[in-house]
Amino acid sequence: MSSNDNLNKLIVYAGSDTFSIQPLQRLLSLNYRRIKVLTRPPKRQGRGMKIKNNPLAEFAIQHNLETFLPERPNDNRFLEKLAERKPDVLISSAYGKIMSEAFLNCFSLGNINIHPSLLPRWRGPSPIESTLLEGDNITGVSLMQMTDELDAGPIYQQESIQLSGENSKTLSEKLSLLAADMVQKFLPVFLQGNSNPKHQDESLVTYSKIIKKEHARIDWSETSEVIDKKIKAYYPWPVAHTYLDDKYLRILDSETLMGDEDKSPPGKIVDANKKGVVVKCKHSKIIIKGVQPEGKKEMLAADFARGKKLEGKQFS
Repeated sequence: MSSNDNLNKLIVYAGSDTFSIQPLQRLLSLNYRRIKVLTRPPKRQGRGMKIKNNPLAEFAIQHNLETFLPERPNDNRFLEKLAERKPDVLISSAYGKIMSEAFLNCFSLGNINIHPSLLPRWRGPSPIESTLLEGDNITGVSLMQMTDELDAGPIYQQESIQLSGENSKTLSEKLSLLAADMVQKFLPVFLQGNSNPKHQDESLVTYSKIIKKEHARIDWSETSEVIDKKIKAYYPWPVAHTYLDDKYLRILDSETLMGDEDKSPPGKIVDANKKGVVVKCKHSKIIIKGVQPEGKKEMLAADFARGKKLEGKQFS
């Protein structure tokens, strides 16, 4: 099969969030000519509860890509519509719905799922956050074959990176670029029928969980290391938060402090300086470096503290 034949294959690209944009952008830059986007329908978001598209849907509109927006992609009506197009391959990246066997069978050459972890570690909905919460030193991207069991299919290919102080936003950006590189190299191999997937080792499976807003409330009685991991894992959503003088305060960035002779109770502000706001935790202290007060913009914690007498106050 010639490379020109590959470029004419009908590709359905399924995704929804910002992570899924880079691989699609790469496919477009490589002149794959027949790409359709499958994504989730618009929903009400934000303070005004206005109906908004997800990031991938917005990208598809900007690039004039035909887009499918089914509420239930496994329903027979949508499957009939999809089968009429005779799609060749499905590429999925953070689409957020489990696809049925009938859905997957619509694609004559099969499917590729992009998963931002080194499977079988961190199957499930929040692999990037789980990587940071657990303090993993290495993570990566897995290209895998989808089955009707979430993230359990055989693996085509994996590549890894070392972690170096990322939060969920910056790590997602790195892994999205890695995924784009991997798809660029692997898709021609897949289209030639030379994918050779290998089964996952079920004895090594770990599962990530659904992240909820309440998970991001800071418990100052935990160690600074645990709190720092949560602050990084929960940025940009749901964002670690606490209360000061009964006012909601988002914590955006932090750094752990070594050594601790301070006997203050957990949550007590023990210092505010040009580096940030120093808070007592369990057997340790942490520097809060970035904050967002309720109703205001993100700012440096040092700027937030300026002109305020914070020392001795208590986060709750």
